[in-house]
Amino acid sequence: MNIFSKIKFSFIIFIPILFILFGCKNTQKNTNLNVDLPQHITYSGRGVAAGIALMGVIGPSGIAIGAAIDIGIGKDIQSINNKTSLLSALTKTVSDYNYSQDNAIIDVDLKKIEFKQKNGDESVFLLINGVITLATGEKFNFNVESDEIYELTKLKTKQNYANEIAISKLNELINNLNHTFIT
Repeated sequence: MNIFSKIKFSFIIFIPILFILFGCKNTQKNTNLNVDLPQHITYSGRGVAAGIALMGVIGPSGIAIGAAIDIGIGKDIQSINNKTSLLSALTKTVSDYNYSQDNAIIDVDLKKIEFKQKNGDESVFLLINGVITLATGEKFNFNVESDEIYELTKLKTKQNYANEIAISKLNELINNLNHTFIT
């Protein structure tokens, strides 16, 4: 085999390898995404009313008992909602958004996820607040309140139900980010 045959054979082998290694553009956006969740999902409702009623009977410690009722309900909700799955779902939502946008989200800092009792009955609504930071450095504070009403009993008994509700609302917020914040 002469030298030209060896060179020709080398080109036949290495050129496709070079195309494979360098010829395909990476379409993924390389952003360092940071997502922070609040320490706890919280609840406020019955305890406030109970605390005020108890204050009349047993004094200032009634307010503390009322607050403890709300904290207990919040812990019930928190205990059946996996924080890791919430983080994973939110990260996926943001990554999907970033894939199609030039001004990517680089930071989502959720300050509060709270379910709040509506009109003293067994229904609650969702409140979420936090800050979204874009790659340009723009920061957007948001306070989202759901229009939907949810069953408190279902929140305390259905696995990851609070996560589903929060992700649905955050997904809506993030997917409408261009229409809401950027003009």
